Amino acid sequence: MQLREGFMMVLSTRLPLIVQCLLSLFVTTSLSAPIIITRETFKTCRRGAFNGVPADCCPPKFIQGPIVDFSPKYNPSKPLRVRKALQCLTGKELTIYTEKLQRGYALMRALPDDDPRSFKRQNEIHCAYGTGPFIQNASANLTLDIHLNWFFLPWHRMFIYFHEKILQTLLKDPNFTLHFWNFDSSVTLSTSERPGCFKAGHFFPPMYLDPSKSTFEPNRTYRAFEPSRPVDLSFDATQWNPLGGVPPVFPNYTLEEQVWRNGATMYKSVVSSSNASSFIGKPFRAGDVQIVDPTIAAGNSEKWPHISVHMWIGGLMYLAQTSPRDPIFYHLHANVERIWDLWHKLGDGRADPSDPDWLDAEFLIWDEKKVMRRVKVRNVLDIKTLGDTFENVNDASWICFQNSTSTTPSNCSSTKTSMYQSRGTE
Repeated sequence: MQLREGFMMVLSTRLPLIVQCLLSLFVTTSLSAPIIITRETFKTCRRGAFNGVPADCCPPKFIQGPIVDFSPKYNPSKPLRVRKALQCLTGKELTIYTEKLQRGYALMRALPDDDPRSFKRQNEIHCAYGTGPFIQNASANLTLDIHLNWFFLPWHRMFIYFHEKILQTLLKDPNFTLHFWNFDSSVTLSTSERPGCFKAGHFFPPMYLDPSKSTFEPNRTYRAFEPSRPVDLSFDATQWNPLGGVPPVFPNYTLEEQVWRNGATMYKSVVSSSNASSFIGKPFRAGDVQIVDPTIAAGNSEKWPHISVHMWIGGLMYLAQTSPRDPIFYHLHANVERIWDLWHKLGDGRADPSDPDWLDAEFLIWDEKKVMRRVKVRNVLDIKTLGDTFENVNDASWICFQNSTSTTPSNCSSTKTSMYQSRGTE
């Protein structure tokens, strides 16, 4: 173990990033154990990096007070909070939600920086888990990252859950819900037999564009400020080198071309991902080398559409150490959660990993009362046990996607769609 860690020290400090990526394919552990985050993990936190860009974002090295195990308190007699698609909020509902959202972030930004619920510290905890500052327990040099492996989806669900709870506490409204940016919906249906939102949602949400409000972030690319430009989900971020100094290039497709490309991308990412490894990501266990190349172990859910949307917005959203400083981050990830939930409903054997190294991995994160909580992956797998569900939207537009030039799905009576619709929002 000491020889292996010594080799990894050389690997991480002396070799170019591309060589690290290649060697990480071959340097694997012979042991099997879940990742466990402890007080010691926080104490040994050091400088990290993401895509070669340094990150100084360690949380306080000494955790004050007890660490309390988290267990969802699901009350089946209480209605679930419905996370809704932003593009269908209208009238009074839109006004109330926008005002609450903006007030919530104004209150969060006003908290002292040393408050773990503050907007600054919310970014820092994501940075600490996502840029390699944490050292694996019983190791001197092996770092970890919740990106680019099977922890991407469950860790971000924990993060969004407690972020929502913090907003509820600050607003003194336990029913406040973080709705989702339905960027994957590019087709509007005039009628539907099911209740829900069936309007295209691929434009940047206007509620984030008022410079006088707490939800605004100026450090975005021009794309986010063009109200008639649909998001491009098809961008392949695995081919972009952030160290090259050149921003990723998004072609100016016509609306029809972009709708087609987005449908093809969603079909590839979700429908064509028939197992947990392809959709959720490959394993990352105690003793494994931190993965720095998205082509090695990241699931399709992380690469497309998640990373694509981050790149399309640009600015702070380019890097893990800064992306939560743009409030749109949280509505983006609320939709990624919804897509994960939808993936299960497609059936045909789609299921989360049953590996105890995934289920029993433990992470530490502060809650809305500033208490450090110990959360296992198995605690956050069912969105309903966390008190939330999702509004129905026009997922059929890409579930039924066919490889043609038509933007109107023609096989929406397919088995997959029927199965998905029968398992919709309850």
